[in-house]
Amino acid sequence: MSPSTSTSASTAPSPQPPSDDPKSSRLHKAKVNLSYLAFGSQAAVVPASLTTRSALTTTRYAIRYVLKRLLRYAKYAAIGGAVAVLGGGLVGTLGSGIAFFAAPGIGVGMGIGVITAITKFGWRHRGNYFRGGIWEGWNGMKVRANEGHDGAKDEALDAASKEENRKKENKSNRADVWMRV
Repeated sequence: MSPSTSTSASTAPSPQPPSDDPKSSRLHKAKVNLSYLAFGSQAAVVPASLTTRSALTTTRYAIRYVLKRLLRYAKYAAIGGAVAVLGGGLVGTLGSGIAFFAAPGIGVGMGIGVITAITKFGWRHRGNYFRGGIWEGWNGMKVRANEGHDGAKDEALDAASKEENRKKENKSNRADVWMRV
């Protein structure tokens, strides 16, 4: 063998690390597997079995994913804890009276939620009486009062027009076939 051929063969980079000997000891295989798990394809020696390499690569990706998630949640927990400590200290220094209102108990929170729900439901399902008709009626009464109309006659006219509107509404409901069902 000439010296030029041995140096050129040793300097040529190999595309993949050498494969492990399948006849090696269990301890050696475990070291190779752990090295491949830690470094991936950049390990010094790769496991001989393609199945083992695939399983170790999948495990490596799963461990990296879990660790990234744990670090993210730990960061959120640390930030939340710091905000709680600062907020609790600030509320504690301002006095227990303010702290009582700033952090109500479970019962007060439930009560506020129920009141809010009832208010929202009532507002969404309010009748036409509260949708602006009462305000328009008051404006009409003011205009008629400024014109010098008699209040008693106006009340009678209002009652008659309301009764007439109610009858028209009843006729339209009766005419609607689907309302009878």
